[in-house]
Amino acid sequence: MRRSSGLTGIIGLVLITFGLLDYFIAAGFKFFVFVNVVLGAFALILWAVSSREAVGTMVGSRATRYGANAILYSAGFIGLLVVVNYLASRHHRRLDLTEERAFSLSSQSVSVVKNLKEPLKFYGFFEGGQDPRARNLYETYAYASPKVTFELVDPDKHPELAEKYKVSVMGTTHVQYDGDEGEGTNVTELSEENLTNAIIKVTKGAKEVVYFLVGEGEDDPDDTEHPTGMGNLRQALEGESFEVKKLTLASQPAVPNDCNILVIAGPRRPLTQHELDQIDAYLKGGGRAVVMLQPARPDDPNAEVGLVKLVENWGIKVGNDVVVDQVLRLFSGPALGLSPIVTSYGNHPVTKSFTQRTVFPMTRSVEPAGAVPKAGLAVTVLAKTSETSWAETDLDGIFKRQTAKFHPGDRHGPITVADAIEADQQFTGKDSHPRLIVLGSTEFADNQNISSYNRDFFMNGIDWLAGEEKAVSIRPRTVRSSRMRLTVDQFNVLFALSVLMLPELLLIMGIVVWWERRN
Repeated sequence: MRRSSGLTGIIGLVLITFGLLDYFIAAGFKFFVFVNVVLGAFALILWAVSSREAVGTMVGSRATRYGANAILYSAGFIGLLVVVNYLASRHHRRLDLTEERAFSLSSQSVSVVKNLKEPLKFYGFFEGGQDPRARNLYETYAYASPKVTFELVDPDKHPELAEKYKVSVMGTTHVQYDGDEGEGTNVTELSEENLTNAIIKVTKGAKEVVYFLVGEGEDDPDDTEHPTGMGNLRQALEGESFEVKKLTLASQPAVPNDCNILVIAGPRRPLTQHELDQIDAYLKGGGRAVVMLQPARPDDPNAEVGLVKLVENWGIKVGNDVVVDQVLRLFSGPALGLSPIVTSYGNHPVTKSFTQRTVFPMTRSVEPAGAVPKAGLAVTVLAKTSETSWAETDLDGIFKRQTAKFHPGDRHGPITVADAIEADQQFTGKDSHPRLIVLGSTEFADNQNISSYNRDFFMNGIDWLAGEEKAVSIRPRTVRSSRMRLTVDQFNVLFALSVLMLPELLLIMGIVVWWERRN
């Protein structure tokens, strides 16, 4: 009886301990607290009634002294945990172990806030001045840079702030840079991408202008509906504070003086000699440009002949081919792959630390011309397809018969599909430093393919052309980790059942087994 009563007393202490833990940590689940305290008290009463004679001898026993030492050690360990938690609260560090770093800022966001020269503050206008999602996102930015602070504002209690920052929609975040005298902007849709773009907007100052060449069947930067439009690319550029305009160069005497970057997106009709001469003059005068080509189609093989000659003068040999990569499909074997996946990148600021997969649909080869570039011209390969790809020269087979097979005249992969060119005075004959990016694919940046890492690749190229190498990075992903929101009562139940009840049952089972073996 005494043996079982001792076990009853120990179990009673365990029950009361876990009941008190739940009461002080998550008291919302009162049923768990009530059951543990009542059963624990009942067990202790049974032990005290059945062990009155043993209590006196137990106080002076060796086992009691060992128990006292154990209590002291436990108290010391708990004290150590308190000190560690105190130090952790004073010296905060985050560790994100998720595969996609779902709870961390993208490299672009980190770079943007780390390069802040003046303080920046988020004002979040939410009902009741509370929003857990917004607070978590603001804290992530503040953790990345000491120059970032934030404040959650209840617009009903502080209408003067809402009026000052022209906030009329609940859930708006006002981004204010360099105090009240600096630049500010409002973000109505809360996301990392929108906040980072807002920071770029208020810190960048004057906007740089990107002109899209139009008039010869190029993809339209205003078209966001059709897969072949460039509207999503335009939005990406405007999101990072570039101003986008159209340029009909055939009716203009020259490329406008305010043009910082010229984009030529796959003309479907031959450029006039006037257009080609003005583009070449713009580049030699220190201009920056992106040229996106597309394979020569059998129905109009000369659409890009002039543009191809232009980039060849700048050190790029454009192949009269289409890059094919063999695709293996389950139960079907190899299939025609006209959208090669690229994972091999050159050593260049555009592709620095870039390891993501990009897709180059309907691309032709754009190889550096010759083993030795022209004097004053530096050509760097940006992207190559895989070793299983090849440059297919039978264009009729691809476009008319939808077939492709490696022939002796074709070239084995890897095939270059993107290059960066930089020139100096020795090449241009002027005191200028032009830059040029040549892509073998126009579809690479259209509405259908600009999402995900194609956008990062293209925008990195734009940043390099604009001379903003520090902005080259991976942009925020629009898809974030999934979250399940719990009410306070649901959290209390979940905490009691998973964090307390399971360890409690395991501890009681262990004590029972130990007690039986001991006796």
